[in-house]
Amino acid sequence: MPTRPRAALYLRLSQSDDASTSIARQERDLREYADREGWDVVAVLTDDGISGRKARANAGEALRMIRDGEVDVLAVWKFDRWSRQGLAAVADLIGALDTRPEARFVALRDGLRSEQPAWRIIASVLAEVARMEADNTATRVRSSIAALRRDGRFPGGVVPFGYRPAPAPDGPGRILVVDPGEAAIVREVADRLLTGLESLVAISLDLNARGVPATRSAARSARLAGRPVEGLATGTWRTSQLTDTWSSEHLLGRVTHKGAIVRGEDGMPVQVWEPILDLDTALRLRARLTPATLRPRRVRAARLLSGLAYCGHCGGKLYVKHAGGGDIYYGCSASAQGVDCPMPRIKADSLDEYVVAQTLATDGAKPHRHEVTAARASDAAASLVEVEAAIQEATGALASDDADVPALVTLLASLKARRGELRDVPDVIETTVVPSGMTIAEAYAAAETADQQRAWLVDAGVDHVTVAVRERRGRTFDPTRVRIYDHANVDEDAAHLV
Repeated sequence: MPTRPRAALYLRLSQSDDASTSIARQERDLREYADREGWDVVAVLTDDGISGRKARANAGEALRMIRDGEVDVLAVWKFDRWSRQGLAAVADLIGALDTRPEARFVALRDGLRSEQPAWRIIASVLAEVARMEADNTATRVRSSIAALRRDGRFPGGVVPFGYRPAPAPDGPGRILVVDPGEAAIVREVADRLLTGLESLVAISLDLNARGVPATRSAARSARLAGRPVEGLATGTWRTSQLTDTWSSEHLLGRVTHKGAIVRGEDGMPVQVWEPILDLDTALRLRARLTPATLRPRRVRAARLLSGLAYCGHCGGKLYVKHAGGGDIYYGCSASAQGVDCPMPRIKADSLDEYVVAQTLATDGAKPHRHEVTAARASDAAASLVEVEAAIQEATGALASDDADVPALVTLLASLKARRGELRDVPDVIETTVVPSGMTIAEAYAAAETADQQRAWLVDAGVDHVTVAVRERRGRTFDPTRVRIYDHANVDEDAAHLV
């Protein structure tokens, strides 16, 4: 008997309370379809509460399963559930399917199947429409946030340290009120900073030792939401966070929008919330903290893993450091931020070479392929010409003595709305993947700068690299200290990265 195709179902929800396209509904519809098609569902991959504009770990896992032959079908409820990242998402999907010509992709609600003629063109249009919808949603959200801030409402997001959200007493929405416990910490640290007897490092170490929850910590988020905090991480206070928090306008009860203080008609800052510090104290704090933020920094040349290498202990970035004798290292700078860490370091050349070698070990000899993209006018362009002509005709008809003005006005409004929709339809983007004539290793070697090589590594699947402290003495490179995370396993234990 022939083997039944193995299917992976991918489910995604931007907001967990979106009942219209709930995870349960997506899975139910896809399982019913799989039964009709005779597929065996072997995996259900879910990214719940993740925006379609963001990287999604399980989407990457779904593509890996296709490439590695673990499934024969990848099915989604609707293409915008797969991604709203535009053509980039289509390219990733096509790349995975090209490695297994017998594999299939299905977007149920769109009626899209990868064995259909011109499915790539259709998928490209759907992807760009989804991306535009995401852009429009983001614009509406930004506009809503701006209005809330101007009206003295808390728009959501990270609650400023020293405050907690509360229902607005004069209408719908929420405001910020002073949190007594955190406000006491704010005033205590302000006094300690202004005495000048303690450094930022000493104060951050003390806050960490006392278990004071940092602004974005899980423990603080749970407490503000009224949930249990036992066992949750309190986060890490760093000198940079101290500087940002104790120099912030929010301690004066003020809010900012797009980096500027919200001001009244007289041009003066508006006090929206109850202040925690008085103006004199806030100004003296800024004078105390500003020099640290403006201290000139030495700019070093970027290396291959700059921005990709992290400490395996504290999660901080590894920075390029120069040692005696001309040696160059990636090293942790945790102590300068007031964080207790063994601060591993590793020779830069050795780490660069090892990561490249590991990345190319399995794929280096394979042929390199690159995308060729072309655009042509969509079918909407012809419809737009007809709509423009109809608008001109209706406009001319308004001048007639016996014109039905209300009906014509309604018609014009409808035609203009349709014109707007057609203008928003992008040109059809046709993307094909063709051999470049080089191997993958040769394509990497052809990259001329560290930035180009780093971009190639990321495209090859490298998300980041962690380095642990050396367990034994010596200068020999020890690969057991290094862990390479690709896009598929990045969420395994990478939440500690900062």
